[in-house]
Amino acid sequence: MSSPDLRIPFSSPGLEGGITVAHQVIAKLAGKAARATYGVVAMQESPIRKLARFFRGSLTEGVEVDIQDGTANIGLHVIMERGVNLAQVTANLREQVRYQVAEVGGVPLGEISVRVEDLQD
Repeated sequence: MSSPDLRIPFSSPGLEGGITVAHQVIAKLAGKAARATYGVVAMQESPIRKLARFFRGSLTEGVEVDIQDGTANIGLHVIMERGVNLAQVTANLREQVRYQVAEVGGVPLGEISVRVEDLQD
């Protein structure tokens, strides 16, 4: 079973302990990166998840985080602009999320999956 938070041990010699990152923080980093990607119009999620998001904040909309074996797997549900190259936008989206979450946030990442839910003008 996955844990709601990710524990990252300190990598410097002589330091003990680590840092715990809540899954909401990972979802917010991924959501912000996704919304900033060219071609992504919005994020989408199911009505039940919308109710749960009400308590978490809007930046996590359309983002699912699953913590397993010390890595975060991220699922994105996006609405893209009609007429864009879906494969290219998806590749850019994955790179933006990987950069923000792994490089800036320091969170070990596993899989980043993208589901295009709709196209809009």
